[in-house]
Amino acid sequence: MSPDALLHTVTGPTALAQAAVPRDIGVFEFLTDPQRWQGSDGILASLGDTVVLCIAVIIVSIVLAVPLAAYLAHMRRFELSSAWIVNIGRAIPTFGVAGLLVPISLRAGYGFEPWPIFIALVLLTVPPMYLSTYTAIRQVAPGAVDAARAVGYTERDVLLQVEVPLALTVIFTGIRVAAVQVVATEPIRAFLGGDGLGRYVRDGLGQNNSSLTIAGAILIGALAAFTGLVFVAVERLAKPAGVRRLGGGKASRPQAVAADDAVSQDPSGTEQPDRDTAPLQSS
Repeated sequence: MSPDALLHTVTGPTALAQAAVPRDIGVFEFLTDPQRWQGSDGILASLGDTVVLCIAVIIVSIVLAVPLAAYLAHMRRFELSSAWIVNIGRAIPTFGVAGLLVPISLRAGYGFEPWPIFIALVLLTVPPMYLSTYTAIRQVAPGAVDAARAVGYTERDVLLQVEVPLALTVIFTGIRVAAVQVVATEPIRAFLGGDGLGRYVRDGLGQNNSSLTIAGAILIGALAAFTGLVFVAVERLAKPAGVRRLGGGKASRPQAVAADDAVSQDPSGTEQPDRDTAPLQSS
């Protein structure tokens, strides 16, 4: 790629630069200015760009990770190899993967985005989704599974009608944690020639404007928090009524804590299970 073509790619519509912002502007003043939210280079446009990419990454990651993990956990197969592969995947730096994919994408004519950051984010989110799903299915009480088989359930019915509903809380915990990771990590896209909310942090650093940098960080943090709340609400709506009656209280907490420990992302879940629920953790 010629230098002129490369410059055109960087400065094109996928790499909009924030116009110079006065350094004496306050964070509140910047965020409450209606003009900052409007137009093709406004906050709403960047927010929409970030949301679309994050939704695509989450959907693809769910399709790749959850069905495979549920099936393998139900069949009790590849436990050690799965853990090994997942641990390797979690050790790969997202920014490094995206940076390595950028030259490949440029040579193929796809530009700086969205494929490099998309693939890197998928690699980031698949391991926690896979691990939480595998752990959730394996932790389902054996008595419930044996009872379903005793009344004539097929293996498919056991998985879809018994194990998945009982493990839904833990599965959604992994998805929620991964979704928040996506939103919090997506801003690195701006440092690789992309758009999104990360452009405010990038341009704030480039202009030595702390107000612009802080405003970008606030927008990213608010979107990450909102994402977590959305998935909590979706989890409550998706959980079957029978499971809510059976495990709405003590029965579901040990599994949720186990899932948080498994994905190593939610250290706040340190509540100790009651004595009458402790055996569930070892089952």
